[in-house]
Amino acid sequence: MKKRYLTLVMALGLLTMACEKEFLETSPTGSIDAGAAYATTKNASAAINGIYRAMIVRYLSSQAHFGHPAMMIILDVLGEDVLIANTSNTGHLAETRWQAHRSETSAGNQLPYELYYRLIGNANIAITSIDNAAGTQAEKNQIKGEALGIRAFSYFNLVQLYGKRYNAAAKPNSQLGVPLILTPTTEGLARTTVEDIYTQINKDLIDAASLLTSTRTYKSHINLDVIKGFQARVALTQQNWADAAKFAAEARKSYTLMSAAQYQEGFSDISNPEWMWGFDHLEDQSEFFGAFHSYISSNYNSTNIRVDPKQINSTLYDQIPTTDVRSKMWVKTPTATNSVVPTGGIRVPYMNQKFRLPGTPSTSAQGDVPYMRAAEMYLIEAEAQARQGNAAAAATVLFDLVSKRDASYKLSTKTGTALTDEIMFNRRVEMWGEGVRFTDLKRLNLPLNRNNTNANSAVVVLFDVAAGDNQWEFLIPRRELNANKAMVQNPL
Repeated sequence: MKKRYLTLVMALGLLTMACEKEFLETSPTGSIDAGAAYATTKNASAAINGIYRAMIVRYLSSQAHFGHPAMMIILDVLGEDVLIANTSNTGHLAETRWQAHRSETSAGNQLPYELYYRLIGNANIAITSIDNAAGTQAEKNQIKGEALGIRAFSYFNLVQLYGKRYNAAAKPNSQLGVPLILTPTTEGLARTTVEDIYTQINKDLIDAASLLTSTRTYKSHINLDVIKGFQARVALTQQNWADAAKFAAEARKSYTLMSAAQYQEGFSDISNPEWMWGFDHLEDQSEFFGAFHSYISSNYNSTNIRVDPKQINSTLYDQIPTTDVRSKMWVKTPTATNSVVPTGGIRVPYMNQKFRLPGTPSTSAQGDVPYMRAAEMYLIEAEAQARQGNAAAAATVLFDLVSKRDASYKLSTKTGTALTDEIMFNRRVEMWGEGVRFTDLKRLNLPLNRNNTNANSAVVVLFDVAAGDNQWEFLIPRRELNANKAMVQNPL
């Protein structure tokens, strides 16, 4: 029987990757029977752990395509704020040049499709199986709520990449999105509209919110706060400003912004009070040279970090006040002694110091990865309030965030576009390297513009892409087109 690329069959094999020892000892290697995986809530918890683990493993046998953390880097190098210094050993050169996502067969194009549909395939098994598991109702609710959150998160990523932008002024958004698969299946399905995908995302998040609480043991797992964070992100993308502001405020209320000292600790420790959700990089889960900090940090002892340090857009950096702690996250002068690099590593202007591991050089890639921080929620709330015309509320939320970064910052008196521009400037600085710039440009229908920056023309090649151009859509992978006769390609 012909099997659909990336659904149930491929998903099942991943469930063994990070399950608890007790469950692995009673299951054969290779794949797990869904009935056994969800026979009890204890087994189901192990299977859910496997889904979280599937977010960070290497895909397509490519060292540079290590799951969702790789997508965070890719979505920023597709923008204008995260720059690669040289053309050697980058791992993400084709993505930077806007070549990978416009090639049906490239690893950079296949990665998000395979990654997020694999998560969806596993989440569907959990959602359809957990009600029959032996265990308490609270345990079942927890597992189903997390699975619904993972499915919504995955579809949100897919529809933003493979579909056209959501336009609140053109409802219903009838442009093609991605196949909507809600039950375990190997059947190839046609693409659903962007509107229908967002409708399902919102339904999944509402259902998840009804099942989850804010209580959890590990930040690596989704709780109610994270669900509200997802709701804030989705509402912002749908230009539903009122809900974006509401959910963002609710999501962040239990988290404190980090101090200036904590801000300089390297963005590699999930215990940071501002982190809401992230990957907790355990010693037995190392991806070594194929890991987030192996490509984004300033000091891991990898060839990539030594020869291709990441830079910030010079035009953006030069606007950061020197009193702002965030100005210390990059080093403008390449000979500066305060820059931390691995032995033999080159120094370049505007070099990244934001992501840093313990030790100089660091011989361990065990850094944690921030999937969601409270700072993002402040910025979503501020942007959403500003776009509703609530200048005073927007300025207050922005002040609450930026004054923690810069003690000299004064409450903004700007209104309209000037205030929104100030918020977006802070979003670009705050969220640098955390995977939001490409989707920000797309959701706001803005062009790519790398002109008048320190972008190396030999690296980026492409400096301008008009808003709404076909290149803002990832192509459907050739493997999916070959396996699924109901699939159609995006415009070339």
